[in-house]
Amino acid sequence: MRAFRAQNVESAKSRLGLCAEDIRGRIETVGNTSDLCSQLGAVLGMLGDCCRAVGDAGSAVTYFEESVEFLSKLSAADLEITHTLSVSLNKIGDLKYYDGDLEAARSYYMRSLNVRRDAIERHLSVPSQTLDVAVSLAKVADADRSVGNEDAARDRFHEAIKILESLTLKPEEAGLEQRRLSVLEFLKNQLTENV
Repeated sequence: MRAFRAQNVESAKSRLGLCAEDIRGRIETVGNTSDLCSQLGAVLGMLGDCCRAVGDAGSAVTYFEESVEFLSKLSAADLEITHTLSVSLNKIGDLKYYDGDLEAARSYYMRSLNVRRDAIERHLSVPSQTLDVAVSLAKVADADRSVGNEDAARDRFHEAIKILESLTLKPEEAGLEQRRLSVLEFLKNQLTENV
């Protein structure tokens, strides 16, 4: 991860590849444990990020899909796992979106939204989950708009705004409040730009 942050992507990719091989070997030995699947899902997601950083969208999608495969085997009750799973789904959606495959992008965004909605039902008191749902709604709405379904897009933008406006945060959650306000402003701009 240090190599990736330092923009030494090839070094990061090589090290992450070795890490993935090691975890796969341990999975073959002891089976699909939660810890190993979680680790492999995270490493595969980082490999996807490396590929995306160098413009290799095809390999990035492959790694993100593998990440989704392993993370989907785990308990949906674990917030970290559901967050990583939803992020991988969104990243695939983003790559499909930029490639012009809007229906596929929308499908991945919807899957991410569903994972996040399930998580919020299990963990109502976690405000970051509410923010994640609003972001997913915005992604689906953008995809809806891009395929010409303006009514569905507008409904999703309104739903996301309603969720964020009803979210109350504690004073110690100032970072989340900044993010909430930023996402809220973005959502409102999406509605006013296309009136």
